[in-house]
Amino acid sequence: MKLPTLSGVAFSLCALVSLNAQIDTPEMSGARVMGVAVVQLMQDRLNPSEGTKFPGIHDWMSKEGKTLAKLDKATPDESWRKLDSRKLVQHNANFWQMYYEVVPGDPGLAMLHAGALLAAGDPDRAQTILRMTMNRGDLDDTTGKLITSLMQHCGAFMAPSIKLVREGIDLHDQGNYDGALKQYDAAQHLWPQNGWAAYERGTTLRIQGKQDADAVVQAFAQSREIQPFQFHAWQGTIKDIPGMKEMLTEMPELWEPSLKDIKYVTPQEDLLKMCEILQLAEVDDLALVARQIYIVRRGSYMPEDHPFISKSLRRLVPGVQAEATIAKLAGAGLTLTQIFQAPVPGQAK
Repeated sequence: MKLPTLSGVAFSLCALVSLNAQIDTPEMSGARVMGVAVVQLMQDRLNPSEGTKFPGIHDWMSKEGKTLAKLDKATPDESWRKLDSRKLVQHNANFWQMYYEVVPGDPGLAMLHAGALLAAGDPDRAQTILRMTMNRGDLDDTTGKLITSLMQHCGAFMAPSIKLVREGIDLHDQGNYDGALKQYDAAQHLWPQNGWAAYERGTTLRIQGKQDADAVVQAFAQSREIQPFQFHAWQGTIKDIPGMKEMLTEMPELWEPSLKDIKYVTPQEDLLKMCEILQLAEVDDLALVARQIYIVRRGSYMPEDHPFISKSLRRLVPGVQAEATIAKLAGAGLTLTQIFQAPVPGQAK
């Protein structure tokens, strides 16, 4: 299947960000528009008519994809803030069935995935997925620049809320705990998926000593849920928090080199370990993404991938579509499509 490249459009999408919204800051609004633009561009490369061959693509394009396709990039409004990233993507059975109808590690699918999350106000997860995709290690310059540009828009979305968290930390350090908590609340009001704000709230509540211990536990749990790579939030008891020890002590060493150097490519054995820790910690969506990058680096699906994918997929989106996908992956003559022209699988370093 021959697909056109994105040559010439990589940076043209940046022209779509000059806008304002009622509650979002201009930076946040611009980032959402970029997310929608990327989703719409990638969806243009999918063929929803092949329903028998690719039922996940058909169902996604006729439902959630249709919702995103209808969004007007020129006139974003308050309804954009009502998009729910968990329902739209993270725990969406149509999305994950479509996900396994596309070749592993397809950068177009990664951008569709991240763009939908960004549009729905989940830029941290979107940025993580894009960074994982860069670990293919074989992307051409145009693709790499487009992914990097989308990552920068994720950062721009988060910046106003992060500024409020930093101001809260300053107040905390001065002993003004009530003022700090107000800043963290403001940060999460602006960006509900700010896991750093949730973590710092838990830290301040614990130091303040006026709240029930359950409030601290809940704040850390919220932080882990919405931003799994907020490593300091992995606190509690090992028996109550699956993967706590590994996420707190092992994952930072595996992940942080990618944050320091955009060109860093995680060694194959470390990528496999990352997949296993994420699954152990029940961060199943990111575990599945990391596994697909591991698979494309190796060159093909192998029998040992099936139980891994089955376990996370059943936890993430239990039901008929997950079982159909699991059965399809176990069958002979697996047929997949491609969204984005990318290097031949297995050519990654």
